[in-house]
Amino acid sequence: MKPILTFLCSLLLVCSGFAKDKQPNVVLIFADDMGYGDVSAYDAKSKIKTPHLDRLRSQGMMFTDAHSASGVCTPSRYSLLTGRYSWRTALKQGVLGGFSPPLIELNRLTLGNLFKQKGYATACIGKWHLGMNWAGGKRGDQSHSMRNDSTGIDFTKPIEQGPTSKGFDYYFGISASLDMPPYVFIENNRVTAEPTSSLKQEDAGGRPGPATPGWRHKHVMPRFADKAIEWIGENKKKPFFVYIPLNAPHTPHAPGDEFVGKSGMDRYGDFMMEVDYTIGRVIESINAHDLKDETLIIVTSDNGPETGMFSRRKRFGHDSSSHFLGAKRDNWEGGHRVPFIARWPGVIAPGSKCDTPFSLVDMMATFAEIVSVELPEDQGGDSVSILPLLQGKNGDSRGNHAIIHHSSSGRFAIRRGDWKLLLHAGSGGNDYGAEKHSSRHNGTIEQKSSKTANRQLYNMRTDPDETTNLIEKHPEVVSELTALAGEYVRKGRSTPGPHQKTVLKSWSQLGWLPLNPVPKTSGDASETNRATRKRKK
Repeated sequence: MKPILTFLCSLLLVCSGFAKDKQPNVVLIFADDMGYGDVSAYDAKSKIKTPHLDRLRSQGMMFTDAHSASGVCTPSRYSLLTGRYSWRTALKQGVLGGFSPPLIELNRLTLGNLFKQKGYATACIGKWHLGMNWAGGKRGDQSHSMRNDSTGIDFTKPIEQGPTSKGFDYYFGISASLDMPPYVFIENNRVTAEPTSSLKQEDAGGRPGPATPGWRHKHVMPRFADKAIEWIGENKKKPFFVYIPLNAPHTPHAPGDEFVGKSGMDRYGDFMMEVDYTIGRVIESINAHDLKDETLIIVTSDNGPETGMFSRRKRFGHDSSSHFLGAKRDNWEGGHRVPFIARWPGVIAPGSKCDTPFSLVDMMATFAEIVSVELPEDQGGDSVSILPLLQGKNGDSRGNHAIIHHSSSGRFAIRRGDWKLLLHAGSGGNDYGAEKHSSRHNGTIEQKSSKTANRQLYNMRTDPDETTNLIEKHPEVVSELTALAGEYVRKGRSTPGPHQKTVLKSWSQLGWLPLNPVPKTSGDASETNRATRKRKK
């Protein structure tokens, strides 16, 4: 009888599409500025229809408390790919430009490296925005800041320290955002055609600069989809990891002709519908190659929606941040709470939902556990696996591990469990005027003590809209979370392990950092659940 039961159990695993000794293909789609309220599965009041994302949600798991690691794109992408907060690098605020030097260090493990060492074919297809070394130019200026000046660049020579030097076998995409020059496609380490033309301000939709003749913003996202589908077809017979960072719905809003007017709103709504359609194309290619049962698909976003959402809310009744406060750049929820949908037949229950908070910096440890890689102690120092959450296991597998939120201006906030402490006044990102609140926030913040000035404390379980500041009522929570944030900064990591280096130059926003040794609290990093994180001794 026992052999029969064993056989039946093995058959059940195979039929369910997942056996423990088989590692899945992984498709990670990273939208650009897609808000929580832009996906109709997340907000019933959304004016934008997203049937492909809604279908993916019905086939997999929807996470309601997922967070990008930053309120803007470059630091969010660094954290996603390395499992390390970007504020530990020289980039303390803002983003890079199309000609900025590489932010990812030479010895830094990326998701590409992680999968490659397990024999996966790896590709990055889309917007990079993490810097690369262009031949020529102002080589003396290697600061990690936005640089869009093409003076001296030699486009005929190979590009160094791009995606193909960061663990990706293949790359096709653009160097930065769609509103940043150069307006060229890059394949592996060369431009596909020299930018012998240029885009003026009115044509660029952002910053003027060199462009390939005939460049049109509306052709970029369809080209990414074509390349991704082609690459998947070429690599379908071996395990693969493809990272697809889209350029949309980030500005300039450039929907294809067939999508113009389709949303009944504006070009943003049209562009967002094309994002959904593009994601659907990639998913369909997986299904068409009979890879559905052996592929983990994740769709999420690099940060919250752009501030143009406020006028859109008034004009059309569509709120890209849903009911959350703030927008892109902010430490308020609208700046970093993002959609996160995962489908993995046989592992993730269809139509399931998870309300446990986590950050996209956790993807490194998650994928490492999925493909059975032990992370070196000096890599992925802020990443904790969420595989148990994907598997639908009860409880918070992340233990007492906290999330650090970081705004475009370099301000900090910390979230642990129900509590969120903002270590600043206002949004931390956008300037909403003298009242220091967005136009939707009608509450007031009363701070009677100088010790609690420039602080905000919210209970995210009872007050996810951040309307009532509890800073005066829970000093013990403020003290614990401030100390824990300080510990995370000082240790150079937020997980157990040896001290790691954090670039401490120009920490102008760290007035909150305690000067005395940080006492151990119930949130000490050493108490993080070690079962979800393996380290080499």
